[in-house]
Amino acid sequence: MRFVSLGVGALAMVLATAAVARDRKAAANTDPDKVVCRSEQNTGSRLARTKRCMSAREWDAEKAANKQDIERIQANRYKNN
Repeated sequence: MRFVSLGVGALAMVLATAAVARDRKAAANTDPDKVVCRSEQNTGSRLARTKRCMSAREWDAEKAANKQDIERIQANRYKNN
């Protein structure tokens, strides 16, 4: 019985540690002015990559613009036929 309670206690500590780490990571990702660098593969090459750095706010804006473009193209696809 003592080993079971030790195991449950150890499991609780591991889960609590994971929750704290997750909360810290989420708090770090919420800063919109934090600069984030990403490596993107160049079109036409399997090996060449380009590193782009922008703030989290700019990455979100680019993602929204790309999504809007895709939705616009998909909506207009059936109107042109």
